[in-house]
Amino acid sequence: KLAAQFRAAGKSVMIAAGDTFRAAAVEQLQVWGERAGVPVLTAPEGTDPASLAFDAFRKAREEGVDLLLVDTAGRLQNRKDLMEELAKIVRVLRKIDEKAPHNTILVLDATTGQNAISQVEIFRKIADVTGLVMTKLDGTARGGVLVALADRFGLPIHAIGVGEQIDDLQPFDPEEFARALTGIDA
Repeated sequence: KLAAQFRAAGKSVMIAAGDTFRAAAVEQLQVWGERAGVPVLTAPEGTDPASLAFDAFRKAREEGVDLLLVDTAGRLQNRKDLMEELAKIVRVLRKIDEKAPHNTILVLDATTGQNAISQVEIFRKIADVTGLVMTKLDGTARGGVLVALADRFGLPIHAIGVGEQIDDLQPFDPEEFARALTGIDA
């Protein structure tokens, strides 16, 4: 969904399918890439995700791509092995560019509630998170934890997900969000 937005804004975009252990995840990303008109780089199942990220970064630079999105496997912050895998991705990207990754967006599920605070704490240490996206705000979850996250971490909230369609990722509007959260009509 982010790729579609960046492409619509005139950027050239490439996606690296970094969840190399779940074939269904790669297939899903390929579908989204096709919908967005964006190439998706994949690797054989079981490939080291850091290796794929490294190759994708090199390819994106060689081709003059404006934006490379490296989609990694969903992970829980209490899974040390998966967190180390994420740290490795950051390390190998820095072999190409010491400032990489240039932005790290943590996608949070609104249904996790207050657990999002510990997720952000830990992911910031591992991957230098620079911004947030909150998904699943189309259900009963209202995402009130975003207020606590903004207060505690000062990270920008780039977008909110309100559905499954490609256009259902909306720019975050703090005033609109506050009205929806409190039930106040402006």
